[in-house]
Amino acid sequence: MKRVKLVVAVLALVMAATTAGAFACTGMYVGRGVSKEGTTIIARSEDQGQGAYNKMFKVRPRIKKAGRFFRDSANGFKYPLPTETYKYSYVPDASDAGDGEYPATCTNEYGVAVVGTVSTEVTKAYEKVDPTIGGTLREATLAGIIAGQVKTARQAAELCCKLHDKYGSEEWNTLFFMDKKEAWVFENYGGHTYCAMKLPADKVAVFGNQCMIEWIDPADKSGDYIYSKGKWDLFKKIEEAGHPVKDGGKYHVAKSVAGTRREEYSNMRNWIGVKTLAPSNETVKDKDYSDETFYPFLYSPDKKVSVLEIMKLFRNRYEGTKYDMNLSENGSRRPIGTERSSDVHIIQNYKSLPTDSSNLQWLCMGNAEHSVFVPAFSGITDTHKAYKVDGTAYDSRSAYWTFKENATLAQAKRVKLSAGTKAFWSGKEAEEQKAMEKEFANIKKAYKKSLAAGRKYVTALGIKTAQEQLDNAIALNAALKYIATSNDKGSILDRQADFVKPVTLKEAAKEGGFALKELKVYKKKTFTKKVTKYKKVKKGKKYVKVKYVKKVKYTKKVVVPQDRPFFELKKGDQIFKLQLKSRQIFKNGEYVKDLVGYGMYKSGKTIYVPGDLTEQLKAIK
Repeated sequence: MKRVKLVVAVLALVMAATTAGAFACTGMYVGRGVSKEGTTIIARSEDQGQGAYNKMFKVRPRIKKAGRFFRDSANGFKYPLPTETYKYSYVPDASDAGDGEYPATCTNEYGVAVVGTVSTEVTKAYEKVDPTIGGTLREATLAGIIAGQVKTARQAAELCCKLHDKYGSEEWNTLFFMDKKEAWVFENYGGHTYCAMKLPADKVAVFGNQCMIEWIDPADKSGDYIYSKGKWDLFKKIEEAGHPVKDGGKYHVAKSVAGTRREEYSNMRNWIGVKTLAPSNETVKDKDYSDETFYPFLYSPDKKVSVLEIMKLFRNRYEGTKYDMNLSENGSRRPIGTERSSDVHIIQNYKSLPTDSSNLQWLCMGNAEHSVFVPAFSGITDTHKAYKVDGTAYDSRSAYWTFKENATLAQAKRVKLSAGTKAFWSGKEAEEQKAMEKEFANIKKAYKKSLAAGRKYVTALGIKTAQEQLDNAIALNAALKYIATSNDKGSILDRQADFVKPVTLKEAAKEGGFALKELKVYKKKTFTKKVTKYKKVKKGKKYVKVKYVKKVKYTKKVVVPQDRPFFELKKGDQIFKLQLKSRQIFKNGEYVKDLVGYGMYKSGKTIYVPGDLTEQLKAIK
């Protein structure tokens, strides 16, 4: 969530019970023990106050230099960095966005992942006892400061706590930290009070912009909690605020600092998370959403959760419930899958991989609903050039804009364009997920040679994978643009085509059992070649063999390049012909009808057709 601007500050004046930013994010967690892939997962959507918001993806190298600072360009805060900082990847704002760096999601060379933040809120009563402090820590700097100087997730949690002890905070934030051994969540509740908690490996979490840490016993000696002490003792401040929620010696932290009643804006996202991952949970089973229900922070899922399910959950707009945002009466609700996401990041930690590349980040540029998650391992030393295009204005070279343009097209007319776009990207993600797991052996082999070799391999893999998905985005864009333009007939939906995902012509032919060939056009062409020959020439009384070159003409059939070639699909006695850049279908030599939707087209070197081509051809009598 971005820094609260003047307009948000004005809106905040009318919020009687709580203080919160108007624009915010969603966080998710999956413990290693309940993950289908056996990985810990931490994830977050970075949501903005507008639909257009360029983000980049970069790598900051290990640096050894004294006298450096991590600066917040918006509020003037500067943090003195240690002489040596570690390599880490990050997802910053454009340099002219005007509100600081916002690293968003970081993975460093010691296998530590840092995700943050999810903005939260507290009650007015609690804010009075621990007010935020201007000119101090913000989301704009926290993830980067921490990622550059920690070697474990616990160290990350401890450093975050120390930073809040020393400098204080300008905002209310939640962060995640993860490594091979454990995962932590951190919440701060004002200028100086906070709590960090080690996350259980057998639970999951999905939450909106709410404080979530529940019961804590101040006498707990497990080492699984770190909370503010001394002058800013968390439990003393809870008592001072006047609304502690207790059970014996335990405190329910979230209820104590944020109140016992939730608001739909955030709480409905908690509800749909439980309903999706744990439908048998008593808080949601056979029950509608309620502001009165304090949905759990951590709970057991009904079955193990895959990373693909988390991707899908970030697209959720309450489909299949009475709150489905495709229904006009629900248009003002706040879903997980908001159009205002500038990026969404999911990080999986694999114990079996070398520590340097143990974190696999899935980065989605733009909002997840109609964009794609692209993988990159944490050992990378560089990213695709499209990820590094700076500036807030539109730039066709930018990865953000390439992916976001498709999302904008698809959601402009969801009823017709959404399903096909989602199907296209979900298929690509499933392919990528399998491909990444197949790469594990290659990654281990490369790292066995040397750290440099391992990093070189995963860097090349990340750039290659990004290029593949950029190419896919360009191919998708051509089909989406055609349908969106063709459907531009006002509001008469029954005259508009449903968008069907594009597939390659080869894929379509294989699916339908057709023999495929390009119908090439040939012509005779005359060529001249030089032939070496010999002849006898009399020199004096003898004949000698003399070499000479003779030009010889010959003809040969050659392929004539076609701007719009025909392709034949043959199955038994049925022969169909399709032409590039056309919707016309020919059967056994005669035109029969046009393809529904869009025609056959070429993107790069690949030819695409509607994904239901086989069904369309089968329907022709």
